[in-house]
This record gives sequence, structure tokens and C-alpha cells, in this order.
Amino acid sequence: MATVGLIHSTRLVIQAVHDVVAKANPGLEIINVLDEGLLKLLREKAFDRIGPRMTALAEGLEEDGAELIIVTCSSLSPYVDGVRENINTPIIKIDEPMIQWAVKNHASIGVVMTNPTTQSPTASLIEDVSRRLNKDVKVEYRLLSEAFERLNRGDVEGHDAAVVEAVEALMEEVEVVLLAQISIARVTQQIDPKVRERVFSSLDFIGKELPQ
Repeated sequence: MATVGLIHSTRLVIQAVHDVVAKANPGLEIINVLDEGLLKLLREKAFDRIGPRMTALAEGLEEDGAELIIVTCSSLSPYVDGVRENINTPIIKIDEPMIQWAVKNHASIGVVMTNPTTQSPTASLIEDVSRRLNKDVKVEYRLLSEAFERLNRGDVEGHDAAVVEAVEALMEEVEVVLLAQISIARVTQQIDPKVRERVFSSLDFIGKELPQ
């Protein structure tokens, strides 16, 4: 039985990612690893401690037989390249398959996020993919930090409403909108059906990366 390891930095996304992976390949063994301290290190700007900590998690999954490792936190994407240098198991950034598809197939992209730590890593990843594909794309970013604060206060309805409003407004400026965090992927179902088919999260693409 093939094994996939999932590295999470928040418990909010565990079930969503686990369900997508399990549905894409019911025969997989899935190992979930949660380290909420990684986001704490980001907030404290203790950047030199993040790479070694993620490497240790990945090495543990490798020892457990993982044939693929997925880092499910967009904010941690910049550290994945360093982890790759220290392990033999393939490790991927949760947003990379989605961004590769968007850059390859569209001339204009909207990106919506709520966590401030997500913006810089996402922008860097889009720039890297655009450079790799030798393609220029128009990108419009919307950082909804107030929505993130609402969610942390328990105002889920207010958070979701702000995300939906931002997505639907962006649809008038770009071809597709990407939701840059797994934690807001569920909001897709609240978007106007007329434009919903142009809104994507990384959950729509990660299943294609799994071992068969």
C-alpha cells in the first residue's frame, strides 16, 4: 500500500485535505502530522528555526514509508525547497499544482487570502512558476486581514461573507480566482453559481499528484 504524508500547521485543514486525498485514491495510507508551532515561529519571525523543524517532520514521514509528502500550509512554501535538499522522498507545496495550471492556461489571475503570512510566499511561488514557464501573467491580489481577524474571533459568517465579496468583485477583473489557503476553500460553495466554475483552491488539483 502506497503511503502519503501530510504536514499541517493548523488543525483547521486536516479533515479537508485528508478527505480529498482519500477520495482521489482510496487505497492510500495517509499519515497526518500537525505542528502548530510552525505558524508561531512565522509570527515571531524565527525564520531560521522553521526549515530544520520541517525537515525533521519530513524525515519522520520518510522513515514511516511515505512515498510523497505534501506541505498543506501556503505560508510554509518557501521552506519546502530547503527540505527537498535533505530528504529523498518527493515533497510538494500544496498550491504549486494549482498555480502551475493557472499560469499555464490564463493571462490574468486573482488571488484571495486572509492570513497575512500567506501573501509573500504565494506571490513568490507565482513568480517562480511564471519564470519557469516563461510566461507573463497579470495577477491581482486581495489580502483580507480583517476577515482573518473575524475568523479568529469566531465570526465565521462574517469571515465567509468578506471572502465571497472579494472573490465576486475580482471576477470582473480576471479570468480565474485562486483561493490561496485551504482554510478558505470551503467558501467556494457560497459563491454565486454563475461564476463559481472560475474559482479554484488547491484541493481541486492535489489529487492528480498522488501515487496510484
